[in-house]
Amino acid sequence: MISVESEFIAHGVRPRKKLGQHFLIDRNVMRKLVEVADLEPSDTVLEIGAGTGSLTSMIEKQAGRVIAIEKDPALANLLRRKFGEIKNVQIIEGDVLKTQLPKFDKVVSSPPYNISSKLVLLLLKKSFERLVLILQKEFAERLVAQSGSRNYGRLTVMVGHKAYTRLIDTVPRHAFYPTPKVDSAIVKLTPKEPRIRVFDEQLFCDLVRELFTQRKRRLQKVILRLLRRYGDKSNMLLPGLSIPEKRVYQTNVEEFETLANELYDALR
Repeated sequence: MISVESEFIAHGVRPRKKLGQHFLIDRNVMRKLVEVADLEPSDTVLEIGAGTGSLTSMIEKQAGRVIAIEKDPALANLLRRKFGEIKNVQIIEGDVLKTQLPKFDKVVSSPPYNISSKLVLLLLKKSFERLVLILQKEFAERLVAQSGSRNYGRLTVMVGHKAYTRLIDTVPRHAFYPTPKVDSAIVKLTPKEPRIRVFDEQLFCDLVRELFTQRKRRLQKVILRLLRRYGDKSNMLLPGLSIPEKRVYQTNVEEFETLANELYDALR
């Protein structure tokens, strides 16, 4: 284990609960992250929530360039002092959800739990080769859930629409400082070309969000309610839709993609 606590004391900084800070201190887990990312000298790697730079040091030795983002000003200053002479490390102080991100190839990161959902959906809109993230275990299980299961939801569909997701390994809570109340997991996401090309991404997103507000109801009933928003057009829209005889949470990604395309055609 790395003596992160003594490093915090030496630099006059401390973990901030408000920012959801739990710092990875287990070097074996860090090595696993780097290994799963399969880094090459040509890679530009994005690290979110770089903290004291322990993982950053491992990444920069194998990647061509590291872009380390840190929201905490005190930690950002620490990183600038630590990596100021290392030319292939760029430090960005700011909120990753509000920052214009430079182009990157891969993400290797242990981000704060409290931004997990927004962060994953944001990254999926970017061009990338691989995302390797440590996420709260319960959240990670939602990403890989099968349709019809308890953990299957809107997030599962939105991620499955854009990427192949694999749960690599569990990370125990004592691998972090301060120790969180839950275990975590290493997750790898790689981009995929959907089997069904969606004509309107925003319509797909809106449809999935709306349907999962009533995840246990029958799909046909929820869609009928949705179509009523179009007033007199609703009776014309329905015949153009092939609605599976399922409940919302039993509907797989491809079926949602098909429904979105059929609704797009019907609205046109």
